[in-house]
Amino acid sequence: MTAFMRSAGLAAVLVLSTAVGSVSAQAESFKPLQGVSLHMGAKHAVGYYVADSGVCQLTLVVGDEIKEDALPATGSARFRAAVGAGKTARIDTGNGTELEFRCAPGATAMTVETLKQVAYTAPRK
Repeated sequence: MTAFMRSAGLAAVLVLSTAVGSVSAQAESFKPLQGVSLHMGAKHAVGYYVADSGVCQLTLVVGDEIKEDALPATGSARFRAAVGAGKTARIDTGNGTELEFRCAPGATAMTVETLKQVAYTAPRK
């Protein structure tokens, strides 16, 4: 296993386990093996999921948006997540947005919502 793969795996675990304040955008729904393409400013994500025993097995690749004929300056990251029916997984895209994936009952569909990360400070008492 390369250092890049270990880093990407660790990043995925950290992203999925981190609770972050966010502001929601519009949700998009897709079916098993139907591709989804999401543009988020300087970042672009493509992915799909497979329904497996009522679980959404999500695969997502996040990278820099391609501009004209120039290659992106950084490599893309591939994430995999098993999302149980009625559960969610959040993936941080690295540019101030998160993608929240929700698995429908029976893994019949997934929704993805782009969330803007916002800073939160608890009020003083």
